[in-house]
Amino acid sequence: MQIKGNLIIFSTDNEERKDVRKLKEKKLQIILDDQNKLPTFEINNKEYIKTSAECEIEKIFKTSQFYIEQLYTWGDPSYYNNQQEIIITYLVIINKKNIKDMPSELKFYDIFIENNKYTNTQNIILNNENKKIRYEIDTILKKNRESIEYINKIVGESEIDELTAIIVHTGIKRLRNRIENTNIAFSFLDKEFAISELQQVYEIILDKKLVPANFRKKIEPMLKKTEKIVKESAFRPSNQYTFNEDFLKNWV
Repeated sequence: MQIKGNLIIFSTDNEERKDVRKLKEKKLQIILDDQNKLPTFEINNKEYIKTSAECEIEKIFKTSQFYIEQLYTWGDPSYYNNQQEIIITYLVIINKKNIKDMPSELKFYDIFIENNKYTNTQNIILNNENKKIRYEIDTILKKNRESIEYINKIVGESEIDELTAIIVHTGIKRLRNRIENTNIAFSFLDKEFAISELQQVYEIILDKKLVPANFRKKIEPMLKKTEKIVKESAFRPSNQYTFNEDFLKNWV
């Protein structure tokens, strides 16, 4: 059986500032190659699969600063081909400022998601300055024995293959789940940041606006204030914070 690994790599970028009184708006991004596929890596029996994934990321970006966790193992025969059958996907978060190099065949794409109010279908646009990829993905409820399973399928024709679309969908869902109960959001930011920047990361992943006062109250135990103050807009300068690693001691 042929086993391969692939990487769904998330980052953020800043939109051009539309209002000098506000911070630049952040955009969620992923990386695809020239064939609209996720980067892949070989798996061998000489090292841990996660180690192989980490080595591939270091080779691509020339950095060891990133977040990584296993996302899912795909074993649907519908997606088997001559090169791969079982596919193991790792979710990666990288701050663009830590990237030292990047192959020309890999490109960042902004992610735009539009939910249909009347169906379980979502319209997805993956976009950069050179290419726009559009597709629709549907979520189907399936009862399997005593459990309920949610199956994702591409609707109609698409410039992206179905498994890649499903992995993107699953990766975003994982981010939304993990951001609520871990420190995963901090991996998108510099070591020092403003609370408003952190709130933007939460908002683009959760796809909803948050009340600043409520957000600050919720996130405050995870933060440590620094002595640095930065002026990023026409309003008063922002205090800079770092992640409070002591907060981890309170986790089970």
